[in-house]
Formats: sequence, C-alpha cells, structure tokens
Amino acid sequence: MFIASLLLSAALDAAAPTQSAYLSTSPVQVAACSIDETPAVDLPFGSGLPESDPQTAISFVNTDQRPISSVVFEVSDGTHTSRIVDKGTFSTGIAINHSYATPEFGYVLGGVNCKVQAVAFADGSTWQAQ
Repeated sequence: MFIASLLLSAALDAAAPTQSAYLSTSPVQVAACSIDETPAVDLPFGSGLPESDPQTAISFVNTDQRPISSVVFEVSDGTHTSRIVDKGTFSTGIAINHSYATPEFGYVLGGVNCKVQAVAFADGSTWQAQ
C-alpha cells in the first residue's frame, strides 16, 4: 500500500505544473527602455514651445495567450527608482510603444533599466515577479 501511494504521489507531482516555473517567466517582454534625451530648448527669448518633463519610453509585448489589462514596471537609473503603471488592453504579440512623464530621472546620460513587476490579465488573474 505504501509503495502504491508513493507511486501515485510521484505521478501526480510529475503531471502537475509547478507554480514557481510559471511565475519565473514574465508574460511581458520589454523590448526597449530609454529616457528621451532631448531636453526642452531654452532660447533667450523663449522657444514658443512648452517645456516638458523627461519621458521614459518603454516598448513591450504581451507574450501570454491572454489579453493583459495592466502592467507595472519598475524603472531605475541606478540612483532613483520609479513605478510606472500602464493600463489598457494589450493583446498577444502586439508591440506597445508608450512614453511616460518621469521628471525624477531628469535627462540621465546613462539610461534606465526597466523590469516587469506585475501583470493583471483581462480575465482577472495576475502575475507578480518574485
């Protein structure tokens, strides 16, 4: 009886996908992440254009089969870290290119690093980085 129980337990463990394996792979792939390095022009008599905050541009793709309703990014320049939440409907395989006002970074020359921290799917399920 003990051996049959042990074999059944091992078979169930082998058949069931592990939750940590799913959680270790982000359903969103970041293709590019950068700071717009073009500061507002300051001319002696004004440029006639409104000054703008630095922008962080993130390009990403939903690699999961389910539509995504929001993505939380952690953006860091090595000194400052910021959270950016992008909400919308992000379908599988479609490249998304969005920019976000991030005055805390200024116009850094070294660039920024973007990581996906959390994802909410349209069906109500979620994913979080570990």
